[in-house]
Amino acid sequence: MPKSAHVYDVAILGSGLAGTVLGACLARNGADVLILDAGTHPRFAIGESTIPYTSLMMRLVSERYKVPEIKWLANYEMTYANISTNVGIKRNFGYVYHRPGMRQNPAEVNQFITPRVNYTDNHFFRQDVDAFMLSVAVKYGASIKQRTKVVDVDIDDEGVTVIPESGDPYRAKFVVDASGFRSPLAQKFDLRQQPTRLRHHSRSVFTHMLNVLPFEDTMPKGIHGNPSPWSQGTLHHIFTGGWLWVIPFDNNPRATNPLCSVGLNLDPRVHPVPDCSPEEEFRRFLASFPSIAPQFAKARAVRDWVRTGRLQYSSKQTVGYRWCLTSHAAGFVDPLYSRGLSNSMEIINALGWRLLDAIRDDDFDVERFAYVQRLEQNLLDYNDDLVASSYTAFGNWHLWDAWFRMWGLQQILSTFEASRAYASFRATRDPATLERLERQAPDGALPNYGPLRALMREVIDTTRAVQEDGADPKAAGDKLMHLIQTSDFIPPMFGWEDPENRWSDGTPRRIARALRWARTEAPPEIGQLLIEGVRTFLRQRVSGGEFAVMEEVKQSLSGRPVIGKPFRVPAPR
Repeated sequence: MPKSAHVYDVAILGSGLAGTVLGACLARNGADVLILDAGTHPRFAIGESTIPYTSLMMRLVSERYKVPEIKWLANYEMTYANISTNVGIKRNFGYVYHRPGMRQNPAEVNQFITPRVNYTDNHFFRQDVDAFMLSVAVKYGASIKQRTKVVDVDIDDEGVTVIPESGDPYRAKFVVDASGFRSPLAQKFDLRQQPTRLRHHSRSVFTHMLNVLPFEDTMPKGIHGNPSPWSQGTLHHIFTGGWLWVIPFDNNPRATNPLCSVGLNLDPRVHPVPDCSPEEEFRRFLASFPSIAPQFAKARAVRDWVRTGRLQYSSKQTVGYRWCLTSHAAGFVDPLYSRGLSNSMEIINALGWRLLDAIRDDDFDVERFAYVQRLEQNLLDYNDDLVASSYTAFGNWHLWDAWFRMWGLQQILSTFEASRAYASFRATRDPATLERLERQAPDGALPNYGPLRALMREVIDTTRAVQEDGADPKAAGDKLMHLIQTSDFIPPMFGWEDPENRWSDGTPRRIARALRWARTEAPPEIGQLLIEGVRTFLRQRVSGGEFAVMEEVKQSLSGRPVIGKPFRVPAPR
């Protein structure tokens, strides 16, 4: 390449959310960024459901790198008002337990409800959201090359040469691969572990559909008694060896998108690939579950069904001299718990400032990025533990019910850790306030409280013994419930210790009781975390730029029969 050729600071392979958010953060802070992608936007993508931890990390990344548009992704009302009306609302995580050939037992359900004081999560219509973030990266100065398939990457002492399938190569000081499973860097350096170290096994069958009915409309009214409608969140139909996701984009009165994302995730050791089309496999599945089938009685796919092989893959190494794999280029487990976007935001938060410092110093020593590799690998292993344990728990209602409560505990506490970090940084603008979260992030941001970490390790080991050693799942579930009932650091007012309570619902009354318990009875480390977490959410509620208040009002009014009519979107003719 001629010495006069332009040299970018960073070349990013892949223009999905991970690549464009990172590109926008780097370009906004003065880096010369090139984003390359073999495809174009808009385009179909999976990874549509957010969780409270993701939303907080988006806010943190937005503030840290001064890209306000990322914050628009962080709750439903801001996304709807600023990016696309095609997104869906997410107020809960719903889990409905099924047995083949049998009607669903109304007592075998769980629901984790996001407190209204918190951010309302999203069902992203990815083709709109991804295209928007690409435009944000362009706005801050990133160069974009679409329809540019990268076939090779050469790295030398002076930089990186990115070689496309056609046309001239591109030169950069550093390359970030955010492309996914077919990562050019993973192929170049033979980084994939064969076989993968991940113990979880699953495959997927998915599409977008029309006319998927709300699950509550297909069951006798009030039969489950859940506080939040199933259709107002991400619904998981769970059964031995797998789960079915239902992610509607049409689940509120102001919806403009009639589609619903639908996907089956199956353990191939329990559910081998049948000799039929993906659509026929889905129909055969419905025929085996009489309480799920009515939800899809009128549904039809609007795009071709996709059926994958095994989803899990991992890499021996994710960071090297002048290169880094991010998120799905580094590895993948399963879409259960919607942790893909969370992991992407974690990596962007940790990689962005290190990369900006390296560009400033013109020093790309691998040791600068060693933490990023530890973070990526630990997050992959952490998610593997969560998902593998969950699939094991799917095989027995009692074990699953206990596992759900443990998952809810870590979900709340890790979200409070992120909230505390975000509040501290926003108040001081001092990156040193984020060091605590950075220390805990590789372990799922689980608080560094010894008894809690020991409990979660025992939970994983107990479910693993069911999977690998044939331990009795009912006894394992009883053991987990006993741990919940006897641990003094689990907030009792959420009802996790009560086998008859199936909802995790942060009502104002329960939150008030939690604060009282945190001040008077909780271990200091956990009590302080809860107090700071709740205070942070309350302060953000009255802080400018954190919520789209007018959109919240419109959403609230739109559901009322008469007064809400002006705010509803007319039905298509």
